[in-house]
Amino acid sequence: MLVLLLYASVLRPGGGTDRADTSGVAAERWLVASREAFDAARYEDALQPTIELTRAFPNQQVYAEWLASIYQHLSRPADEAAAWERVVAISPTPVDACPALPDAYVRAAGHSDKSLAAFERCSAFEPNNTDMLFYLGRARERAGRTDLAEAAYRQAIGIDRNHNDSRLGLARLDLRAGRVEEAGHSAAAVLELYPNHTDALLVAGISAQRLGRLDDARRHLERAVGLAERDVDIHIALGILDFSEAHVADARRHFERAVQLEPARRAEVAVWLERTRSGR
Repeated sequence: MLVLLLYASVLRPGGGTDRADTSGVAAERWLVASREAFDAARYEDALQPTIELTRAFPNQQVYAEWLASIYQHLSRPADEAAAWERVVAISPTPVDACPALPDAYVRAAGHSDKSLAAFERCSAFEPNNTDMLFYLGRARERAGRTDLAEAAYRQAIGIDRNHNDSRLGLARLDLRAGRVEEAGHSAAAVLELYPNHTDALLVAGISAQRLGRLDDARRHLERAVGLAERDVDIHIALGILDFSEAHVADARRHFERAVQLEPARRAEVAVWLERTRSGR
């Protein structure tokens, strides 16, 4: 999270600002209003003074980032993405907007194409950044472009052979291809080193379920959701597991939570929501 106290140096005369015809007094007033409202979780009240700051200081990255964070708290992902696009435009290191920019597009309904393109851009900003390669692989995976996803994961592992997120990306691709045991082995190897790795727990849980080891599946997935309650994929996996064991009400609760967390994925969950209504 940004530290608003850093803004003070931006506002001081002679601090290299790009202020337009705006007095330091007005800017200080907007700064204080934004900071106090944000600290009190009054994000609507923080919005307008922060917008004023971005208008008065259009080339100050810190204000654009702060505006993006406010939009995130207000659950306005399209506006959040626009703020991050501003960061990309003005920052000497545009990778600063990543992965927040494409993640905002993921949450903005109707912007899945922009999300994938943004992940491509983020990876291009730092071609040898293994985390950016992983995010790109995951975006390609979600878009169904599994061959390109595999290429990104393997490129990251080529840079860092112990890049566990990318190793688990390949494990998910194994799951898609029906190589369930291989996926489970990959997840188990990561969990030996990092027992709280939520992606590894997710892959281990799905693998165990598909192999008929339902107790193991529930153990992994319930541990995962306890560690990362806002992870949509974990809720979907738990919903499917609950439905398979005729826990229809619990299944529906997980699917509804998934949609609440990420409305853009409603279509993906719709068939399961319908099945929980019909019971079939």
